[in-house]
Amino acid sequence: MNLVSIIIPTYKRSNRLPIAINSVLNQTYPNIEIIVVDDNGDNQYSAETKKTLQPYLDNNQIIYIAHKTNQGGCEARNTGAFAAKGNFIAFLDDDDFYEPTKIEEQVNFINNHKDLDACICSMYRIDENNEQIKSRENIARGVTLQEAILDGNLFTSMLLIKKEVFIKLDGFSEIPRFQDKYFHYKFLENNYKIGVLNKQLLTLVEHSDIRISLAAHDKIIKALDTLHKVELQHKKRFSHKEWRFIMHRLFYNKAYTVSQGSFKNKMVGLGYIIKSLPYYTGNYNCFKLALKTLTPNFILKLNRKRNDT
Repeated sequence: MNLVSIIIPTYKRSNRLPIAINSVLNQTYPNIEIIVVDDNGDNQYSAETKKTLQPYLDNNQIIYIAHKTNQGGCEARNTGAFAAKGNFIAFLDDDDFYEPTKIEEQVNFINNHKDLDACICSMYRIDENNEQIKSRENIARGVTLQEAILDGNLFTSMLLIKKEVFIKLDGFSEIPRFQDKYFHYKFLENNYKIGVLNKQLLTLVEHSDIRISLAAHDKIIKALDTLHKVELQHKKRFSHKEWRFIMHRLFYNKAYTVSQGSFKNKMVGLGYIIKSLPYYTGNYNCFKLALKTLTPNFILKLNRKRNDT
């Protein structure tokens, strides 16, 4: 039976770690190792994490690796994966959790499709009140590079991958955001095969702190440009209409990113909306986004509070 290594990076969320770890310990697939990578650095958060993990360490249920300084989720996942002994690698964020059969079903799926190098499953999403969030983003998509670029969806915790393939690809790349999407591109660019197991086998928890901060705007724009460089390399794969969609999406996403920023950012956002118009395909509501961009932030906040009550 193949050994599966589950990598759990953690940063400032020691209180939720047991939920994630216990969901792995309760898997129906028995041959698992759990690697927790503490990315807090040498501070109080690391001490709290170590205290939380002590019962698991005492029972030899996990492997613990601590970074001396914070290096980010991408590097934390790579640290765990490169240290893994498993034939397969899977990932789990410290605030999410698996369904009991996730690993068993994904391993069986790959074993039953001998040409596959990886498998992605779909997921549930809930908010802080345990209310279900229904969205297309819950559904795994993209088995070819064309599909991944046009409409792919791969969150890190959806993935089960052969370790040898992950190592050959040198793991996740250091880009400011969307490392999972970039990995999806890189994986398929190198002619590896991925399969979609159309079952919701994990739960992602959305928190109130999962919001685009103003400081993150530049990083997100830079990451969108990095993704687009890959897309440009494969432009010939797409029809004229498909490429218009890709270009419109790029400018729309940039506009959306800065739409709740400063007045200067909002003006930049309007510029992106204008740039998107020659490529308009009807897939995104530019008028609604333009109104949002022009609306002062204090009104947006009032509306958000009103909707939350």
